[in-house]
Amino acid sequence: MRKDKAIWLFAGGDMQEISARKIIELGYKLIITDMNPNCTCAKYADELIKMDTFDIKGNIKAVERLQKKYQIKAVFTAAADCHETVAHVGKLLKLHTISPKISHACRYKHISRKTLSDSGIPQPKFRNVGSLDEARIFIQGLGGQAVLKSTNNSGSRGFSVIKDIDELNHEVFERAVSAGTTGQVIVEETLHPVENEIAEQSIETVWYNGKMYWLNWVDRLFRKDFLFFDSLNTSIYSDIVWGVELGHINPAIHSYNTKKEIFDIVYRTGLAIGMNKEKGGHILKADIMLTPKGPYILEITPRLSGGWDSSGSTPARGADFIGGVINLSLGKKLDIDLWHNHFEYKNQNLFASVLAQIIPGAKDCIGRKFALGSDFQREQSIQNALNNLLEGKYVISVEQ
Repeated sequence: MRKDKAIWLFAGGDMQEISARKIIELGYKLIITDMNPNCTCAKYADELIKMDTFDIKGNIKAVERLQKKYQIKAVFTAAADCHETVAHVGKLLKLHTISPKISHACRYKHISRKTLSDSGIPQPKFRNVGSLDEARIFIQGLGGQAVLKSTNNSGSRGFSVIKDIDELNHEVFERAVSAGTTGQVIVEETLHPVENEIAEQSIETVWYNGKMYWLNWVDRLFRKDFLFFDSLNTSIYSDIVWGVELGHINPAIHSYNTKKEIFDIVYRTGLAIGMNKEKGGHILKADIMLTPKGPYILEITPRLSGGWDSSGSTPARGADFIGGVINLSLGKKLDIDLWHNHFEYKNQNLFASVLAQIIPGAKDCIGRKFALGSDFQREQSIQNALNNLLEGKYVISVEQ
């Protein structure tokens, strides 16, 4: 019996819609794993698996049934943190995918922290703890100030800033525990950002046969960063805590020396986790904080950015990272044509900004709506995004 060729997409939300449509445009059947049967991409799916994208065993169990019906040619995710599931399923299917070992290390913050520390890459002091008392003792050793994070989640889930040891209570600790799946919390030394420029960025790189190629970096926006823009006097974020990301500007603007430092630390990070040993093409994204001591890695992940970066501001500037990574997932060679067609910005001088509408009092990045704005002037691109946000013109898909 002839079986249709298919690509398996993990997660089918708004930010995966471009991925779903591109898979179909390439002539493949679309398999989607998503817990929500009414997810955005469900209408495109030839096969919808109602399952948690983080359920490695459950998705592996679905492989045998799917193989009877489809020739699965690639497994893929973008803007979703289920890369470890993708890695395991891809390995079982003998497809081109990142090593499950690398994916596992990226997902679990305490593992990536230790790996980078062992390689001499600057890291905050940290400890994985299983109880409130353990956390309290470690934070006291840090002088009473620290941050609490979930061990294996993103979007600021479970994140808390402890400025005084009395702020550490059962509620704060349990919020961090419940945001992950390990029953533990990672406690880290508080990093202090530089004050004269936007301090946090996300960097996307593609590694091909062991070599790193710089794709993109964006400035991540938090409450304090609005002070750098004279025209953006808005009170819509006045009730949002300082640690919640409000959006980004694509591309980031910093000095040549800063970019060189960041390039170096991301490259060393890739070597530390083994990206140089992977065959074919793979993405490594890094979140960075600029500090008076230099750039620090906040998180690393082997996937394209969320927050309407790879699926919003990047397409707005004329690049197609998603299409490029789908091709790499199919085992295609990273040559000049693939680079030009997908990873090269056609509107290099354009700024694209994304701002989020956040529920008042929110303590993490969940439940956001986003608006996009672009202009050849950096500040005007943010103003345009803000205007669209205030008018309810939210991003659904920049290709619609």
